[in-house]
Amino acid sequence: MNPRVVARGNPHAVIAAARDAAVGEILLHNHPSGLLEPSDADLLVAGRVYEEGLGTAIVDNEARRLYVITEPPRPRVRVSLDVEALDALVAPGGALSVRHPGYEDRPGQREMLRRVARRYNDGGVTIVEGGTGTGKSLAYLLPAVEWALRNGERTIVSTATINLQEQLVGKDLPLVRDLLGEDIRWALVKGRGNYVSIRRARLAAESAAQLFEDDRSDELRGLLEWIDATDDGSRSDLSSLPSDDVWEEVRSDGDICLGARCPHFQGCFYQRSRREAASANLLVVNHHLLFTDLDIRRASRNFTQAAVLPPYRHIVLDEAHNVEDAATTHMGVHWTRNGLFRLLSRLDRRGKGILTAIHDRLKGGGSGPGVEHMTRIEERVRPALDQARARLGAFFDRLEPIVPAEEGRTVRLGGEGGLEPLGDLQTNEAFATLLSALGHLEREIGELRGRLEDGEWGEALEGRVLDLRSVERRVGAARFELRLVFDPEEAGGAVVRWLEGGRARRGGRNVVLAAAPVQPGHLLRESLFTMVDTAVLTSATLTTRGSFAFLRDRLGLAEAPPVDEGPSGSAPEPGFDPDADHGFEPDFDPADRGALLHDPVPARPTQAEPEDEEREIEVEEVVVPSPFDYPRQAMFCVPTGIGEAGSGDAFQRETARITEVLAELTGGGIFVLFTSHAALRRVADLLRERRIEGRWPILVQGDAPRARLLDDFIRSERAILLGTSSFWEGVDVPGRPLRGLILQKIPFRVPTEPVTEARVEAIEAAGGNAFWSFSLPIAALRLKQGFGRLIRSREDRGAILLLDDRIVSRRYGRYLRESLPDAPLVKGTWEDVERALKAFYAAQGVGGAAPRAPVS
Repeated sequence: MNPRVVARGNPHAVIAAARDAAVGEILLHNHPSGLLEPSDADLLVAGRVYEEGLGTAIVDNEARRLYVITEPPRPRVRVSLDVEALDALVAPGGALSVRHPGYEDRPGQREMLRRVARRYNDGGVTIVEGGTGTGKSLAYLLPAVEWALRNGERTIVSTATINLQEQLVGKDLPLVRDLLGEDIRWALVKGRGNYVSIRRARLAAESAAQLFEDDRSDELRGLLEWIDATDDGSRSDLSSLPSDDVWEEVRSDGDICLGARCPHFQGCFYQRSRREAASANLLVVNHHLLFTDLDIRRASRNFTQAAVLPPYRHIVLDEAHNVEDAATTHMGVHWTRNGLFRLLSRLDRRGKGILTAIHDRLKGGGSGPGVEHMTRIEERVRPALDQARARLGAFFDRLEPIVPAEEGRTVRLGGEGGLEPLGDLQTNEAFATLLSALGHLEREIGELRGRLEDGEWGEALEGRVLDLRSVERRVGAARFELRLVFDPEEAGGAVVRWLEGGRARRGGRNVVLAAAPVQPGHLLRESLFTMVDTAVLTSATLTTRGSFAFLRDRLGLAEAPPVDEGPSGSAPEPGFDPDADHGFEPDFDPADRGALLHDPVPARPTQAEPEDEEREIEVEEVVVPSPFDYPRQAMFCVPTGIGEAGSGDAFQRETARITEVLAELTGGGIFVLFTSHAALRRVADLLRERRIEGRWPILVQGDAPRARLLDDFIRSERAILLGTSSFWEGVDVPGRPLRGLILQKIPFRVPTEPVTEARVEAIEAAGGNAFWSFSLPIAALRLKQGFGRLIRSREDRGAILLLDDRIVSRRYGRYLRESLPDAPLVKGTWEDVERALKAFYAAQGVGGAAPRAPVS
């Protein structure tokens, strides 16, 4: 043995230096006391260096006694996947054909599986567009699980929708286990804020009278009964959701967690989920949780140990067309007026809250320190809280006149011709005094917390001390993030900032404050794609006009700018009016965007410095065509002459009339998809005026939760469902219920939406054509998503109507058409289209009398 000194320390600590150690070596650490039992810090270091292939041991000063914490792991020998053997599992005569009664050979699925398996063997990035019906999940799960079994390395599978996550864990992974014939472990991982804290729930129930303005005893009693019955412990397992203020007091929170000291640690639902994740071969997460993990890894420069997720070297991004938007949302800042006031109200709600709960507990003690703490609460903390509330109200009074009154409408800060509220002297002063008041409140909370923590009341008030710490940190995060939104020097040029009109949950006006990175692609490249061995990106909609150039550019994987810049020297497309209503309105409640931050590290738009030597990334592109016969199964119809898209109420009336005519031909079973809520609501009113609900139930997004609307649509088999952006993707209705699809308009994004506007400016500043290289590809991908709602199986038949004839009358229409599946195109007057529709449905035997066959 040839020992060498790598670090020296003092009587209290030594640096755990192991970066230049070789795999298989042992890190020795001496305990001068002669007591060799490892401390918590020793165990933490041992676990970290074990992940790097090292063992750890403790010795006494004379090096006569040795305590081995961990032996070095055996050197791993990477076992390559047998591509042919994996392919044989899904090939005719293989295990899948034996186990699945509806088996059919899918050459596209087998091609994708082989590509993914080779990527695990060789490393790098594979981008796969797998058309609807390819069987993408099985094609990536089999190699991912087999790799984990042979090499002990897990894969993260990240998706955008709950539906796909539930399909993976409930259907696809059990099938993979059966096909491989080996025990595999997987876990569906949710963010911490989704889980209830047993300790906090019991504490909230005990202190309800001091915490909540209204009587919440029944709600809390129900939660405690649910805690005793649930195995999952997450909000999705609740039959009815608790109120926001109750959930805020009972959810699991890293700032308030006692860890192993908690009396409920072993039964903790969140900790149990972490243990399951740590031992799993494959983790299913959503894109936002993935970016929470990446945010923490970037901040700590930790890409090898656990963060929010366990360490991983392989990742699959399913529904990858959503990755840029998910990254933009997560890496940004979102607060609301109501959210900021709700943060302060945790301390006090009209005499109820954390401060009252602490005060009443201290009052019962009657000791000298208790009286001092009560005095501090009343004479220092509450006045600081009152001042912060007053300053917050005064600042929003200055903002409200410049924020659009209409919900969802925005005003950009900075940028080309953008507004800077702090340019106004009085607003600037209001903002400065708000930050000062929040800083003062943060310090007073910290001082009270420290005195309670270090004194005789520390143990008795431990839970409330942690509550104070949570509010203290979030007030600090709010100060930082408000500066990002309003101070252009703090934000920098890589961030777009805006204000937005909103609505409170209980009515009344709200204001949204937001900031987001303009280009998250470089962050994805440096924090994800260069840090993993294998990355697979897949979706049914990744190419435009057969090219991956747009996607690669947006996600930081491009070697050069997108090649499709439109016609040489062309100006923005004639007929594309930036002031017209082209795009999607926000399909969410803006009040939700100001919810309290749940991450221990505040999400914020940042731009890390690039590595000195960035790792080269090998990127492979694969297009796997859909197995569906679109020329036989579908027809694409574009009626002309029914009015310029979005030209007013006449267009909405035509939409309602055409919907009724199509319902006559199909016997109902229609989706009508819009790009704005206003158009949806108007057409819904017009259809009801036509009194057709007795024949075909009208289901309108916003009238009921999305899942219930879909269930009602499927059960009815003759309904007409009107939806906006969330129904353009992630909706799978194969078989009889869906027989026709109407897309009202080409889904261009709203040009004045702040992030879109900022990205357009960035492209044009670099000399590009923003319409051809950004706006048009996004619209093509979105249109392709909407188009894909109809044909979901080989038995499906139906027509897709696009009521926006710019796809055949404008120069850019060819780009859009060449990005869609090859269904036959019928264009002409409505009379010509109606005749073609009648002939199509009659020939296919689809309609009210003979709808399409259900899927086996």
